[in-house]
Amino acid sequence: MMKKKYLLFIVLLILTLIPRFAFLNSVPAAINNDELHYTLNAKSFFATGKDITGKISPLDVLLFKYPGGEMFQAELPYFLEMPIFGPSNFSLAGLELPNAILGVLTVALVFLITKKLFDEQTAWVAGFIAAINPWLIFVSRTSYEAGTAVPFFLGIIYLLLVLKGRRILLIIPVLFLAFYSYIGTKLIFVPFMLLSISYAYFYVNKRKFLKQYLLLFILSLLLTLFFFFQIIHIPGARTAEILTPNDPRIVKQVNAMRATTVNNPLMSISENKYYLYLTILTKNTFNALSPYYLFAGGDYFYLIGAHGLFYYVDVIFLAIGLMTIVVKRRKEFIFLSLLIGLSLVPQIIHEPYGAGNFTPHITLLIPFLILLISFGISKSLELIKNRKYKFVFLACLVFVYIFLFAAFLNTYFFRFPLQEGTFEMQNRTLSKYISLAKSDQQVTAYVSNPALVFKEFLFYSDSYNNGNAEALNSAMREGKFSVKNVSFLSCDKSSIIPKKSLVIDDVMCGRKQDGALNIVQLSDSGARYYIYNDKLCSKYELPQYVSNLKLADFNIEKLSTQEFCQTFIVSY
Repeated sequence: MMKKKYLLFIVLLILTLIPRFAFLNSVPAAINNDELHYTLNAKSFFATGKDITGKISPLDVLLFKYPGGEMFQAELPYFLEMPIFGPSNFSLAGLELPNAILGVLTVALVFLITKKLFDEQTAWVAGFIAAINPWLIFVSRTSYEAGTAVPFFLGIIYLLLVLKGRRILLIIPVLFLAFYSYIGTKLIFVPFMLLSISYAYFYVNKRKFLKQYLLLFILSLLLTLFFFFQIIHIPGARTAEILTPNDPRIVKQVNAMRATTVNNPLMSISENKYYLYLTILTKNTFNALSPYYLFAGGDYFYLIGAHGLFYYVDVIFLAIGLMTIVVKRRKEFIFLSLLIGLSLVPQIIHEPYGAGNFTPHITLLIPFLILLISFGISKSLELIKNRKYKFVFLACLVFVYIFLFAAFLNTYFFRFPLQEGTFEMQNRTLSKYISLAKSDQQVTAYVSNPALVFKEFLFYSDSYNNGNAEALNSAMREGKFSVKNVSFLSCDKSSIIPKKSLVIDDVMCGRKQDGALNIVQLSDSGARYYIYNDKLCSKYELPQYVSNLKLADFNIEKLSTQEFCQTFIVSY
């Protein structure tokens, strides 16, 4: 039996580690704007004691103080990236490392929670389902707060299931980590704590340790109230994103409906802000629980080749799990159902038009559905009494999951990097090109968003360091986006291209001239930047479009000049 468990553990560990750590410098192929915000500020905190705006310190962040003009983000990611990028160079692997580690912890916690709520067999199934789940793999290979939040919320649940007496207070540091991990889950933190504490108090410890549980809940409530007190009067606070019947977007929709409706006595009943508000909440709920969204299509953020957050086969065992748990494990069913309902709230009260999903908002839904799916698989196995038939069923099930898992890996590692959307690579290509060419001549890049492209250049080229962070922060605050002989400016509508300097034009600037080389988008080799007066790549034979890419090519910083030019620079 021990050898069997040891083998299962090794297989589970491999399935967990490889998809979360393999090729971290190559896939995703680029940094996203939200990730960039955390990375540069973490480096600035380490180097200067302040963020890049020079207005807030790490202590201010913990007190929920944010600089004007900056998007309100979660607090914990700064502190996860500070020890990585503070003393070392920027890299995509370093960017994603904290969430990759936390992704492994997520799988472990899914296993442990399932074992406590159900049994060991179901726990092993849950571990395997979590290890290969598409969304959990995807988010653990980013630095998004959604991936940071999940293990800490699951950690609270697990510790409440196992701790007794004064040891319950050991949950306090995990409580803080969970609260600081994601801005979206702050909305549900108090009801989440109330629900989890109530389950532990009534069903796990049988009405014991009331003082410890009350202290946890009061601390959760005070932390949440302090957060809202700190931000409620700040201009641009994201509390405005919480959907209410009086939201201007709701009122606008009601006015538009009434303007296009023939006047009649029923109009006041069905075309008012309260009815529309309830309608939108209902639409958002159905959207978030849509089988197509969860098991087939995903959303615009996820973009894994129209791949669902789960596998197709999961829907069968989710249905079996739901039907079985209602009959056999009523209190666990109620607990998980309420957790699932809470996990939907950040999306339900955020989307004002009922138009679609944003998966990070419902990221806590994924592990709770995995518990139900695993329960369905485990109970299906128990229904088969004949040992031979059980083995055949299990073998077929493993084959189906391994096949779907392999198909997902193909889509994620070999198709996803070529897609347009959240993680486009053209600015990484631009940064590599400038890094190779900048010592030869003055470089001027005309782009539609100089601040963003400049910050991405600082990251990809590792030009932002402890020695120049203060000076670059000051320059960025003044709207000067340059470092050494490289400048990033807004689009120049002039038809004249200077002959003595290297000029790069964003295609959005709209002034293409003959003789340009091209930095292209990988999906179809359409031009994104035009390069004029090139001295770097024109000496090589260049392709007319990007083709025959290998996974190693996406670790673009490691390519030689010739390899880079002949792979990513196009001459039409």
